[in-house]
Amino acid sequence: MPRIVTKEDVEALAYGGAILGGGGGGWPETGLRTGSLALEIGKIELWGPDEADPEWKVITSAALGAPTERGNTKPMHYLRAAKLLREVGVEFHGVIAAENGGHNSFGGWLIAAALGLPVVDTPGDGRAHPTAMMGSMGLHRLDYRSVKTGVTEGSEVVAWGTLQTTSNVIRSQARDMKALIAMARDPVPVSYTREHGAPGAIQMAIDLGYAFLAAKDKGAEAKVKAATEFLGGELVCKGRITKMTIEAKGGFDVGFATIRQGGEEWELSYVNEYMTLEKDGERLATFPDLMTTFDEEGDPVTSASLAKGQTVYVVNVPKEKISVGDGNRYSENYEVVEAALGRPMVKHLEGYLKG
Repeated sequence: MPRIVTKEDVEALAYGGAILGGGGGGWPETGLRTGSLALEIGKIELWGPDEADPEWKVITSAALGAPTERGNTKPMHYLRAAKLLREVGVEFHGVIAAENGGHNSFGGWLIAAALGLPVVDTPGDGRAHPTAMMGSMGLHRLDYRSVKTGVTEGSEVVAWGTLQTTSNVIRSQARDMKALIAMARDPVPVSYTREHGAPGAIQMAIDLGYAFLAAKDKGAEAKVKAATEFLGGELVCKGRITKMTIEAKGGFDVGFATIRQGGEEWELSYVNEYMTLEKDGERLATFPDLMTTFDEEGDPVTSASLAKGQTVYVVNVPKEKISVGDGNRYSENYEVVEAALGRPMVKHLEGYLKG
């Protein structure tokens, strides 16, 4: 039987999703609002990977764009994006999230609540990622005709074509409107998402959130430790941000943060999500390793929320310990990220990427 989501689950998912966002995936306070609104509209049924009908067609719902340029996108725009798919003849039976994140873990909930559809726990990725291609579960390697709808205040777009072409269209919409775009996209059978997505990743985020919240009255370090131990990661440092750059470029937030603890320094880079972690020029972690940050109170924070002078905890979780969708396992999907960042990534992922 599917899990009937409660308000306690919403809070747990907002925090667990934010931690698994790895610097992106939206703010937990936004996720709390979205999840709570969905429960006000209707019932949310979270179907496990083995509970959902493998023949159901599911669409992906997510926000796309640079987090610092939120624009005027409203909850109703996510529902409109799904309805726009149906208006152009696209049939679907349920929804999945594109990724985990403080907001994006709730991908599809408003649609599900309003239209009476199941939410299937087979998201495109178990962590957050910067491009739609990375959340598309390797569909670009197939003869697949992609369809995406993007909606924000004053703009509705329907794009048909290849995965890359349609992704470029919605990315351009985000850039031109200076807004996070409410996007619905690409129906596929549940059976495909089970094999190529991140089955069970939403339940994992909920469980992580409960572990984190169980330590909320024990202090900042206890909260960070609870999350780190749950994920099997490592607390890299607790330091002060001494340098910070951020630039909205091509629909991404791109930048670098230098964190200093005592006489040691680490550098985090990000393209929405954290992409690399280095110390003294040595690469310590490369996306999809989960680099994630917590503020001085021990709460998860996104890259868009960092500021010079802020004290943060930096945690790293090896990619092998989280659920990662197939969209992150193809070298061509890293080209746009490497170009935006100006740092190599693919060469650090040898043996992990697929051919």
